[in-house]
Amino acid sequence: MHQTLRITLFTVLITTVALLISLGCSRDSVVEPTGSSADGIGSGYTALTTFVETFDNPNIEGNWSYFGNPRNRVEVVEKDGGNPGGFLHATCDGMACLDTYAPQLRTQIEDTSIFTGNYRAKGVAQLGVDLATFGPEIVTWLGRPLSLMIRYDGGTPYDWTDDVQVFYVGNVNIPGPNNNFRSFRFKVPSESTVLPDGWKVMYGYNTGDDDADWNTVMENVSQVTFFYGDPEYFFMFQQWELGVDNVSISYVE
Repeated sequence: MHQTLRITLFTVLITTVALLISLGCSRDSVVEPTGSSADGIGSGYTALTTFVETFDNPNIEGNWSYFGNPRNRVEVVEKDGGNPGGFLHATCDGMACLDTYAPQLRTQIEDTSIFTGNYRAKGVAQLGVDLATFGPEIVTWLGRPLSLMIRYDGGTPYDWTDDVQVFYVGNVNIPGPNNNFRSFRFKVPSESTVLPDGWKVMYGYNTGDDDADWNTVMENVSQVTFFYGDPEYFFMFQQWELGVDNVSISYVE
């Protein structure tokens, strides 16, 4: 009996060590199953297949950036220090900083990727991201819930007059300047044919029919944006040093 107990404990120990090692490994962009939801933002799906952009590969799926031009002199991909491994770092050195009223991490106009296209046909159920704020210490983060914005450009990427945008304001603030990554997950009920509870259509980027606008966007996603705050509010301009890791998109199996 004692021998059986020792064998069981040894098996549990080996399994735990293997799991910890696998979680600590840095990976390239991957597709993996997941059933978790962090910070209470979007939940309810239990069997999902997820693609994760880990920033461990120089070819960034979705071309994520806080700028309209990802080839800017502020953002760099660091090899380590992420959650874990590589991460996108919006650096801040003197005047070379991200200077904005609200950082907007987004895919780029005209870029097609796994994060764009027909969400309904793909069965998209969730979008996620890990974010960190490195500074400055005086940056305002309270009262800034992270929001998810999804856009259809009307087939004219540089003409905003025919765009349609929907958005969801999360219930968890962006990370404070403590250098720690926080995970955010947003449920995206692409299968719904009416505007889901909690979602809104962006004023000025709509047709007047909320359900029709939702369907248009879900079937024609041109751009995805993680917005630092409520998009309907305007905030004070500040400089930011930020980190991004593990941008993900999940599908119902």
